[in-house]
Amino acid sequence: PEYYQVSFHAYEKGNLSWQAAWEAEVAAKTVHSPIFDPEAKKMDPDGDHQLRASYSGAMVPQLRREVRDVVDLGCATGLSSIALQAAFPQAQITGVDMSAYFLAVGQHRQRERRQAGVGTESPPIKMVHAAAEETTLPSDSFDLVSICLVCHELPQSATLKIMDEALRLLRPGGAFSIMEMNPKSAFLKKMSKNIFAFTALKSTEPYLDEYMSLNILEELKAKGFEVGKEMENSPRHRTIVAYKK
Repeated sequence: PEYYQVSFHAYEKGNLSWQAAWEAEVAAKTVHSPIFDPEAKKMDPDGDHQLRASYSGAMVPQLRREVRDVVDLGCATGLSSIALQAAFPQAQITGVDMSAYFLAVGQHRQRERRQAGVGTESPPIKMVHAAAEETTLPSDSFDLVSICLVCHELPQSATLKIMDEALRLLRPGGAFSIMEMNPKSAFLKKMSKNIFAFTALKSTEPYLDEYMSLNILEELKAKGFEVGKEMENSPRHRTIVAYKK
């Protein structure tokens, strides 16, 4: 889609490039390294792992059915899929992403992990090249649909279509779980008042304003979901869980 063919994260071709794909893991670990430091100054190399574990910790207790099949929308190179596999080691995890570059790197990483004996107790992670709003996966076939750190990179129209797709993919009682930046967090409120810092952030996130103004809870209700809790899972992030009735 046209919205995906724009500059992201200072890459001219956005996610449609090898450079962005190869650097995605390092970028995530760098950006997330100071999250759990109250002063946001200490760089913790384990910050990304802690963030994803905090997402699982907030989401898992809210699930209402056994999780056997999980789809990870916007999986990129698979960091989020690996975290879901750690949370649900017996489940089949399917990652979906629009960037063939990111998926190629993700598949390479999966081979490296399994050759090293990591994750071999779980089914191999599947990776599908498709848009999150039109996955082509079968209806009523997943217990959990997860989307992690993706909605702020989308126009509102795409996020709303993804809600429809999640509802289609879920089995009754299944959960749609979202982990995202929290507009109510003290960190983002403070940054939004710093015109230089916030402008710099928006220059690499073309749809950030649309995300910040989107009422996700109300839109989920309007789509027919039963909305559960919204929980803070880091000083900057929130987890929202909704259910297919």
